[in-house]
Amino acid sequence: MKEFQLLRYLSKGKFIILIVALVGAISVYFYANSKQVYTATTAIQYSNDAIASGLTPNGSKLDVSEIYSSTVIKGAIEDLGLNCSIDGVRSKVKVRAVIPEEEEEKKEAAIKKGEEYSYFPTDYIITYEADSEKSTRYASNMLDAIIKNYYSFYSEKYVDQLILPNNASNISSNDYDYIESAEIIQQSIKDIDDYLLQKRASYPDFRASATGYSFADLENIYSYIINNKIPYIYARILQQKYTKDNDLLLKKQQNIIDSLQINIDNNTTKAEKLKYLIDNYSQKETNNEKTDSTDLPNGDTAIIMDVDGYDRGLDVTTTYDDLVEEYVRINQSIENDKIDKKHAEYIKSVFVNNTKNEVLSDDIEKDIEELVTLLNEEYVIVQATAQELNEYLGANYLNILNSVVTSQKVNIKLYLALAVVFFLFFGCAGAVVIGRFKDFLEYIIYTDKVTKLPNRQMCDIQISALNEKDLGEQFTCAIIQVDNLMEINDALGRAAGDRMLGEFGEIVKVLSRNYGFIGCNRPGYFIGLYENCSVAKMKLFADMLEKSVTEYNKKQIEFDVRYSIAFSNSTEENIYQIRGLIHSASDKI
Repeated sequence: MKEFQLLRYLSKGKFIILIVALVGAISVYFYANSKQVYTATTAIQYSNDAIASGLTPNGSKLDVSEIYSSTVIKGAIEDLGLNCSIDGVRSKVKVRAVIPEEEEEKKEAAIKKGEEYSYFPTDYIITYEADSEKSTRYASNMLDAIIKNYYSFYSEKYVDQLILPNNASNISSNDYDYIESAEIIQQSIKDIDDYLLQKRASYPDFRASATGYSFADLENIYSYIINNKIPYIYARILQQKYTKDNDLLLKKQQNIIDSLQINIDNNTTKAEKLKYLIDNYSQKETNNEKTDSTDLPNGDTAIIMDVDGYDRGLDVTTTYDDLVEEYVRINQSIENDKIDKKHAEYIKSVFVNNTKNEVLSDDIEKDIEELVTLLNEEYVIVQATAQELNEYLGANYLNILNSVVTSQKVNIKLYLALAVVFFLFFGCAGAVVIGRFKDFLEYIIYTDKVTKLPNRQMCDIQISALNEKDLGEQFTCAIIQVDNLMEINDALGRAAGDRMLGEFGEIVKVLSRNYGFIGCNRPGYFIGLYENCSVAKMKLFADMLEKSVTEYNKKQIEFDVRYSIAFSNSTEENIYQIRGLIHSASDKI
């Protein structure tokens, strides 16, 4: 059997090795990828003053589960343009509080002492896990979208300050008369101006980057409109008595007057009753000056409840200060209603003498439309500035501690590298095993047991393969025959003949290594098939064989080996068929 030659096995099995390594690596890749989980992580911090008590900026209780609420997740999915289940995304979002070690120690100490302990975390780690069908980019984008939508949700719910609506946006509708349009515009502008004054006082240094305006700038614009454009429109309408429907306008004004008078009468009655309670409260307190009111069962309330003649329809179960505040508020309402009533009466007096039911003016309509357009444009700036203020305030209360980072549960590159190494080793081992098994198989089936050379079956295989094509130039077929094999067998026995054949076979095997195939076609009969072997090269082979056999015979005592050798060259004989070349060599033996 052939010698164990590792490099020969690896060289012959290199394709098997590569295929095994490739298939193994691909299998490991798909398996590892099927178990892959992509995790995106970020951290946020609540920084409002009340967070230490677990409260949001508006005083409500903090609920971190809102981070993965349906509203937030739905917004994230819509931002990414995905078509997936809200619950499927929510189930993969996790929020974990970051609790400092010292707080854990405080908690343990409090529990040991049997004391109550409370701590509200300010920092939270948020993670989102995407399955193997997704990617790190998908996980990162999803968590980023979730945080962005939660930021907006949190700001709108707990931080954002109310932005007044633009009530004058649709005032150009035909539903309003000229003077009514002017009144609505004036009130809308006044409301926004009051809003801007409050913001100007609260945030004097704030200037929106998107609009370039501060609240002071915007308040100045609205003040100019109030002081100039509104009075101009009012003056023209009242001077010319412009109206779309004079009768309807007068009727509306009268309804306003009547309604305001009813409010004035009702509030006056309430004010009188409150005044009575206040006066009697003072008298009652004077009568009981020796008794501390705090010693009474219900304190100040007991005094009010004991006032003679109070109206049970009024809620007087309150303190004296509340009574005074309510009294002042009602009187302020009465005065405001009186002012509005006088204004309505004035408007009615202006239009009551109109001789025509319609006094139209395209110029006034144009002025109103231009003013509404201007207000709409300015309101867009106000809205954008206020929105940026809300975002600014939100950023002060909810901080993103770090950008989104992603990680993989399975390190596919590492597993792939290990798989390549393992399966390369496995492939090499397989190539060696297969190669060695092939050697063993060839030895059993295609090796002559005496000479250890390829047997007749292998010779036939080699000849059949060469017979399928023409031989090339300088192809030589050699026939070597042991002439005295029968003599040795008869004289010394078959064992001696077999030993001689084995040793002779080793000689021709060694000499043929650099020539080509040599096989034992039958006992004592050898065939050599040598490509690219010229006549001169073959003669050299014959000389070396002669010298080797001579040396061999010198060492032998029992017998000498006698042999014959003949060969035919395809180029010299002009024979390019293997069987013809073999016959030619056989005829020369």
